[in-house]
Amino acid sequence: MEKETIVKHKFFITDIDKVQQFIDNYREKGYKLAYVNRDSFSFIFKKCHDDFNPKVRIDYRSFKKRDDFQEYLTLFEDSGWKHLSGSFSSGIQYFEQMNEDSDDEIFSDKQSHAELYRRLFAFAITFLGLFLVYLFVFGPRYDLSLYLHPKDMFLTPGLWEMNGSRFAFAFLFELPFVILRNGFPVIWLICVILFSSCAIKVKKKELALKK
Repeated sequence: MEKETIVKHKFFITDIDKVQQFIDNYREKGYKLAYVNRDSFSFIFKKCHDDFNPKVRIDYRSFKKRDDFQEYLTLFEDSGWKHLSGSFSSGIQYFEQMNEDSDDEIFSDKQSHAELYRRLFAFAITFLGLFLVYLFVFGPRYDLSLYLHPKDMFLTPGLWEMNGSRFAFAFLFELPFVILRNGFPVIWLICVILFSSCAIKVKKKELALKK
């Protein structure tokens, strides 16, 4: 028997196409997206028993004023798309078809679709710059030579001479403190790589749509 409700935890950064494909895959299995919890990176799907299973489409837009956000939602409603998830400052907005007469896509032409990727590019570049600043300003405060000798990051006396459960307990006990003391440069570097990759991908998609 198929489950009536499925909760899937997925973490996406700016790959809108991957999120869209993820949602479409469940729709093809007969499920509809019911809710998106951005705090826990979870997507709640419920079994659709109606003849009409609405498509979900995604836009990226953030607003400084709630009135502008409300006008934005009204514009989509007038076009047959109901706001499903997102806030005026969240960036990613989810919309679902209100009825079978709604268009299959929320973008009327290639230019408006390209604007989505332009906004995503601006988002990725902003966070890329932020993490680069963190890396160059705060990175030198850490002893980066320790990454060549990771055992030296652990300060528990005699740790590497311990055996069995005693070693496991001591290692796991200190590991969170090691990450707190030395992990931030690695995290920042990973974020730089991820946002660089995202910026390149969305810029290519934007340029391809503008051709």
